[in-house]
Amino acid sequence: MTQLMRRLTLDSVWIGAVVVFIALRALLTPAPPHDLWWHMATGRLITTTGAIPTVDSFSYTQAGEVFYNQSWLAQLLMYGLYQLGGLELMTVFQAVLLAGTYGLLLWFCIRRTGAIRLSAAIILGMTMPASFDNWTIRPQTYALPLFVIYLIVLTEWRAGRRASLWLLPVLAAIWVNLHGSFVLGGALVALAFIGEMMSRLIGNWREANAWAQRPIGVAEDVLTRPDPPKLPPLRELFITGVLVGTAWLLNPGGFQVIGYVRNLIGSSPVTQIVTEWSPMTIRDPNGVIFFLFVTIGVAILAYAKRTPNLTEMLWTGAFFWLALSAVRNNIWFTAVATPLFIVQAASMLPKARLARFQGTPVLNGAILALLSLCLLICLPWIKPALGLPPELGALTSSDTPIAGVEALRSDPARPERLFHDLPYGSYLIWAAPEQLVWIDPRIELYPLEQWRHYQALSTGQRTEELLTQYAIDGLLLSTTQQSGLVEYVREHPEQWPIRYEDADTVYAVKR
Repeated sequence: MTQLMRRLTLDSVWIGAVVVFIALRALLTPAPPHDLWWHMATGRLITTTGAIPTVDSFSYTQAGEVFYNQSWLAQLLMYGLYQLGGLELMTVFQAVLLAGTYGLLLWFCIRRTGAIRLSAAIILGMTMPASFDNWTIRPQTYALPLFVIYLIVLTEWRAGRRASLWLLPVLAAIWVNLHGSFVLGGALVALAFIGEMMSRLIGNWREANAWAQRPIGVAEDVLTRPDPPKLPPLRELFITGVLVGTAWLLNPGGFQVIGYVRNLIGSSPVTQIVTEWSPMTIRDPNGVIFFLFVTIGVAILAYAKRTPNLTEMLWTGAFFWLALSAVRNNIWFTAVATPLFIVQAASMLPKARLARFQGTPVLNGAILALLSLCLLICLPWIKPALGLPPELGALTSSDTPIAGVEALRSDPARPERLFHDLPYGSYLIWAAPEQLVWIDPRIELYPLEQWRHYQALSTGQRTEELLTQYAIDGLLLSTTQQSGLVEYVREHPEQWPIRYEDADTVYAVKR
């Protein structure tokens, strides 16, 4: 016990703070309905039928249409967690997953620099705020640790250390069944190959140029000239890249998965309608945080006392462009850029530093105990007893229509052709599987024209025309996102009597 207390340094507090604050953020963030519920419903469908669905069975507007369900493994994981421990266990798993992933990233940065407090400070002060908007419970988050492992293995290999390149194809076979971001693992390998090849070509050119410009009459002493650093052969990385690409075919659809990613990126509804697929902008608070992260990072690169590694700059530049093109890609960029920024910032620290103050073991232990206590009381099984505000105490966000869907299910005159808010469609698929939806977050399934009609109806435009066109006989509306249509309902009580209403949801059925 005494020996353990002696190890409780101030550095330990910094490391503990990173892990705890990341876990707390996950535990205190209510789950939004957009992607959570339809993925769980699909996991339930796979479990009950023993097959991965290939056509839509959740909506009445696109019923029977072909739908490629790529994230089946993540859906089974989500549904399995829910069956074991409900949304509480899913939330805890999310916190452990994120804390472990960023804890691994912290370990990696410390291993490269030895700068514990600098690494922890940058991850807490820069990486965490710039990333946590993408920390919702969905398949993308389950792919994040695989991305970080790719980053670490490739960096260790580039440094000439013993690296397990064989692990990358194994992870690729899992990743391709978890989330469409599996192609980013291949991008890391390809960019590493290009960067290392360019670095070697530049190094050879500089060496030849220096030899050509030596003073006349000065001969090279091959006995005293230092040997060039031994670099790992590029063929290892090339073979790994081929194996990673081959592992992508280990999925139920084979080559179809490549077409799925291509079609998703090029889908008009995805690129034109969905907010998280839109470009970064300073008009959004998360966009401001993102550009602040980039600005500080550029300043670090400008004032660092070492030249950044070419491969790491390629990684960072490529994923920066990816993040600029779509909000949801920010999580990958921050994971790639963080080690680069930390390594460069560490070069600005004085080489001869005095022994850093490590505090007292008792006080350090007390701080860590307090952090652990905060983590304990924020567990979802304990949190409800604390009387926290709804936005912190609830497991689901306020835009999850739990009460509204219950009212719909208990209505003897339940509508057959319901129009509703987009996130409501996801929750309806899960909580009321007998109620076919008009639309839901499977963006690529629905044609662009239907999304245009959704926007028009939600804002109260072309109301009579579109209600008639789709033969809609029920409405489950968000009072904030569909205020135009809610106003129309209130103006026509004889035609659309309201059956249920609360601060967030209005449920009306056509008379």
